[in-house]
Amino acid sequence: MALTAVIAIFGWSTVIFAAAMLLPIPVALFYGETGTPFIFLISALITAMVGGALTVVSLSSTHRRTGRREAFLLAVMIWVMLPVFGALPFLTVAAPLDAFLESMSGLTTTGFSVFDTPEVLPKSLLFWRAELQWMGGLATIMLAVVLLGLFGLGGLAVYRSAIPAGDSTALSGRLKDTLSAIWWVYGIMTLSCALLLWLSGVRPFDALCYAMSTISTGGFVTSSEGVAGFSSIGMAILVVFMWGSALNFTLHWAACHGRWRVYYADPEFRAFGRLCLISAALIALVHASVTGGDPLASIGAALFSVASVASTTGFVGLSMESGVIDVPWPTGVSVVLLTLMMIGGAAGSTAGGFKLMRFALLIRQGGAELARLSYPSGIKLVSYGGYRVESAVLRSAWNYVILFAISVAVLALLIDLDGHDLPTALALSIGAMSNAGQAATYVTVEAISIVSLDPVSKIGIVIGMLAGRLELLALIGLFMPSFWGR
Repeated sequence: MALTAVIAIFGWSTVIFAAAMLLPIPVALFYGETGTPFIFLISALITAMVGGALTVVSLSSTHRRTGRREAFLLAVMIWVMLPVFGALPFLTVAAPLDAFLESMSGLTTTGFSVFDTPEVLPKSLLFWRAELQWMGGLATIMLAVVLLGLFGLGGLAVYRSAIPAGDSTALSGRLKDTLSAIWWVYGIMTLSCALLLWLSGVRPFDALCYAMSTISTGGFVTSSEGVAGFSSIGMAILVVFMWGSALNFTLHWAACHGRWRVYYADPEFRAFGRLCLISAALIALVHASVTGGDPLASIGAALFSVASVASTTGFVGLSMESGVIDVPWPTGVSVVLLTLMMIGGAAGSTAGGFKLMRFALLIRQGGAELARLSYPSGIKLVSYGGYRVESAVLRSAWNYVILFAISVAVLALLIDLDGHDLPTALALSIGAMSNAGQAATYVTVEAISIVSLDPVSKIGIVIGMLAGRLELLALIGLFMPSFWGR
């Protein structure tokens, strides 16, 4: 195994992560904070020393060719170890486990927070939370494109990146190629979202934090009110960018190069649009019948709720009183939103869930099986994006979804034993496994205090967030002896 190559890439990633820790220092100085600049400086030095040591150690070693095992190990190392360093600045305001949960939630773009009133935090820490999500979203796109392009995890072998693969076969080369292609698209979308939010009336600092949170589909907020106080224009801006972030980012790259037809040609794009519009129409009808209010307000609330949940961002756009949504939320609507939360966004996006591509494959296989009822001897092929889907790919997709469901059930049972009712436990479990975070509020109708959970439930949520971001199979594969065999 090319362990030194993995250590080298991880070492450089840690050094870059340490450099990112310096960015909140100007924010702290601008807002007159006295203690936090030193905290971030010390945290950055500790992180840089570890990353530098790993880099130096790997320089003197010969790097062998990297493959599946190295890619999986690197992904696990990034999302297990970097949250440890990311938690260092939070240790002054939270217990170690809570600090690690907050950092893990940020880097996995989940959005669960142990801070019920984030407005009491220093501005530099609020910026660091948003920055964690932004970096986590970029890392998610990079590794998703590389891993899916190389290995097609869990039935995603039909994934096609709009970015040319190039000639590089090494893991480091593929990561560099993907980063160079994606980062400027990711950055332009973030700055555009921030600028538009600022023009809509959001304060500059909040606009930047919410933009990073939106593009990464993370969902961290800067106040307990969240986005409920935004103007209708601000909410519409968030809807557009949440939907855009739930799509395959390589499509945005291709569109920026003049290939606009890639959107219509992509089956996930069409499926995501149909699913969101149908769900929004259904929720708007129910919302209007329950509230008896303005139909346009019901449509707006439905569009925002669907965008927030389907993209797994988790922003709550409805007004809340004492932490409870002030509009009665029918069970049918909760079930629709819960389903959208589990499905999530497209492969190659920053969104979580078990991915729309798998859902589309299972729906198409279901249609093929129904056709066989009328023509038992007929041959019905399943195709996706113009390619024939092999039966092994379909079995792999089914296996992943079943494994996802079992994991959700186990985590929900663990949280239920903590004293929460089953709907709350199920919403928290799906929120963690789908990296949807506070989108669970739409299902439970009330904000859930993560900090009040017992340590066992918190550890379970941390593992759930990690497993959801690593597509489960990459994490489980590391514990299989056969995976490490030749």
